[in-house]
Amino acid sequence: MRRHLFDLIVLFVIGSLVAVYVALAQPSLRNVTLHVYVFVVGGLVMLGLVAAAGDAVPRRHRSELDRALADAEPKETPLPELERLVRDVTLGTAAAFDLHARLLPQLREIAHARLERSGHTFGPDTLGPWWDLLRPDRPAPAERFARGISPVELSALVAYLEKMS
Repeated sequence: MRRHLFDLIVLFVIGSLVAVYVALAQPSLRNVTLHVYVFVVGGLVMLGLVAAAGDAVPRRHRSELDRALADAEPKETPLPELERLVRDVTLGTAAAFDLHARLLPQLREIAHARLERSGHTFGPDTLGPWWDLLRPDRPAPAERFARGISPVELSALVAYLEKMS
C-alpha cells in the first residue's frame, strides 16, 4: 500500500482541483461535477483497498517441485525420421493408399538393402510370401480408404526382413 499511497494522494489532489475549478468556472455543471467527483474518489478508494489487499496476501515462493522440474534436464526430442516412420506405420495400417504410397516404399528399400548385403537379388524367390506385397510393380489399391496392412502382418513382415542377412 505504501508504494501506491503517494500516487493515490496525487490523483486525489488533481481530481479535487479539477472538480473545484469546473464547479467555479461553470456553475451550471456543479451537480454533474459533484457526481463525477464522487465517482473518482470512490474509484481511488477502491484502488487503495485492492492495493492494500494485494500487499496483505503473503507472496508465494516456488515449491520444491517447481524448482525440481525447472532444474530437470530438458526432454530429448525424438529424431524427425523416427517420428515420420511412426506416422507412416500408423497411416499404413489405417488406409490401403497410405500403405501403398508411404510404407511399402520404405519396406522395399529395407528389403533391397538387406538382400544386397547378403549378396541376393530382390525377387520372388528371395522374398517368398511377401513378394506380392513388396513387388515394385504392385498396382495402387482400387479403394484408397480400404483397410491397410494389419499390425500382425506388419510384425510378421518386419520379423521376416530382420531374419534376412
